[in-house]
Amino acid sequence: MTAKAQALDLTAGPSAPRPATAFANAKVWRRADLSPTDWTVPVTAEVRGELKAVVADLRRQPMPVNLLDPAEFDMDASRAMMSEVKAKLRDGIGFALIDRLPLDDWEVEETRAVYWLLASLLSRPVAQESWGTIFRDIVDNGNAGADYANTPATKTLFYHTDNSASRLVNDYTALMCIHGAAEGGASEYATLYNLYNAMADEAPELLDRLFKPFYHHRQGIEPKGDPKVSWAPAIAFDGEKLESRFSPNKIASGYQLAGVDMDNAARAALDTACDVIRKKELSALFMMERGQIQIINNREGLHQRAEYKNGPATEQNRHLMRLWLRDRGRRQFDG
Repeated sequence: MTAKAQALDLTAGPSAPRPATAFANAKVWRRADLSPTDWTVPVTAEVRGELKAVVADLRRQPMPVNLLDPAEFDMDASRAMMSEVKAKLRDGIGFALIDRLPLDDWEVEETRAVYWLLASLLSRPVAQESWGTIFRDIVDNGNAGADYANTPATKTLFYHTDNSASRLVNDYTALMCIHGAAEGGASEYATLYNLYNAMADEAPELLDRLFKPFYHHRQGIEPKGDPKVSWAPAIAFDGEKLESRFSPNKIASGYQLAGVDMDNAARAALDTACDVIRKKELSALFMMERGQIQIINNREGLHQRAEYKNGPATEQNRHLMRLWLRDRGRRQFDG
């Protein structure tokens, strides 16, 4: 296979050389610098009242979830809450945890409606697959592997950026906890700026390699007829912000699918990046509980989820509901 000729080339377009100096913005922090109050956004009584009224309205006059527009409901307090979330994602530490929604009061479709409306106050929900899935249920399917169908398995999901192999990486990833794990399953989030500064000090040559192209497995969710691998750097710089396509799992399987041996520098760069995050504790660590919504800045960060165990009954399985959000391009998967 002449892999590069058959890969989706994502190296074109404006890019800047990697910065010569360290970053010093709100996304530069270590685990010890933060506490839960830094990332938690409480659902106030006023917000609860608005959402209760929304659900009551939809019980009287149901509508398809994806036709709901927050502008058509009284959601001023909810809008202010999501503005606080957006400030944390865009200009602050890079992630937020909304705490929490009264899921026991709502049916499943009502929960989806509230989730859709709140997410729409932040950004635009978009398709997570080329066949148009908007909501994705993240539930263990008993498998483990690099392909898309296996990602909800119980094994550790190592540091990565969602949808890193596609034309348009989603700006934000939202995860609503329907049921938590019986044991384990801690979430982690690290920003690219933490990682960049640490690697610039300790392994600058390997950091340089992350700014050069890699093969990425597109996980079979690409549009029909598209290449099954893409060719793009793991990290890029647009002159202002860092942008991530970092996903060691998808990169390793991308090289395998392309029939190309990964160069030693590439392998070392990916391994070192993950090691640096762990050893220097560059990630925030937190658990998710029923009714909470985790939202991360996906393009400027990496997330990880620890191995977990489910309860003895199927209804006790860990269950998250995921949305991808971005305002660039069209709502379709690849824009």
